[in-house]
Amino acid sequence: MMRVYPMGRKSIFVLSFILSLGVAGFAQADLRDYEAPLHSAKWILEGSAIECSLTQEIPRYGMASFSSQASRKSNMNFDLALRRYNATRVSEAVLSSEPPLWKHDSQSKSMGAVTMFPGDIPVNIKNRKAWNLLVQLEQGMFPTFAYESWLKDDDKVSVALSAVNFQPVYDEFLNCVSSLLPYSFDDISETYIYFDFDRSDFNRQSREALTKIGAWLEVDKSMELVLLAGHTDNKGKRKYNYKLGKKRANAVKKFFTDAGISSRQIKVQTFADIQPQSSNETPEGRAKNRRVLIKMVK
Repeated sequence: MMRVYPMGRKSIFVLSFILSLGVAGFAQADLRDYEAPLHSAKWILEGSAIECSLTQEIPRYGMASFSSQASRKSNMNFDLALRRYNATRVSEAVLSSEPPLWKHDSQSKSMGAVTMFPGDIPVNIKNRKAWNLLVQLEQGMFPTFAYESWLKDDDKVSVALSAVNFQPVYDEFLNCVSSLLPYSFDDISETYIYFDFDRSDFNRQSREALTKIGAWLEVDKSMELVLLAGHTDNKGKRKYNYKLGKKRANAVKKFFTDAGISSRQIKVQTFADIQPQSSNETPEGRAKNRRVLIKMVK
């Protein structure tokens, strides 16, 4: 007795894609199919307090990568990067979620169209849509991009993300994302450290601000330059205030050198009371003027 087996994931997807080209397209189309083999498919996690990434190598094609960065707002980013043959024009890919061969009862799901841009990273998907790709992988599906080749108009390309070995590392990726710092570098790259009257040691507010910077510096070693500008209110003589402003800036400098920043990368200035941030006529204004401005450059 002859047994009839259901069509596999790739067979169904390729057939529907080619049929969409019409009869002429079917006769001429040369499909190039890229996907990590079952025996070697793997996802690699890299994580820190400022960035988490989850990547899969797609042999002979390139790299698929999910990433999330430290920020006040939750974010998720997906990139599909090419190893060779950079995209040369704006085009469109059909995105679908395909069941693997062993999930015969599951159906292919259309996920719409994706714009592809010139360059070595033609596909970039953000936030909700990127999370949707992760959900499909979590469900054991294979998100698949199909598009016309940039090299030959009659060449068709299919690129699939494999869900094999995805779930264990995905759990770790979610833990990493949930542990990201709740602020970005831009949020701390310019920070004011405030001081009590006639003091150069750190008060509670200053220590909290420096703690945030310190947590970032623990994992980000790309700092190139730190500019420190010491200021005072207008109480006291100008000569004394110059010294006090420098003393405050040097206190912050010590914080950075203790955090591993070379003193050669730190520039200290003092402006005494000549650049007030607020009016010196009120206690509140003078409190805002007793400060060190930190500017960090990467």
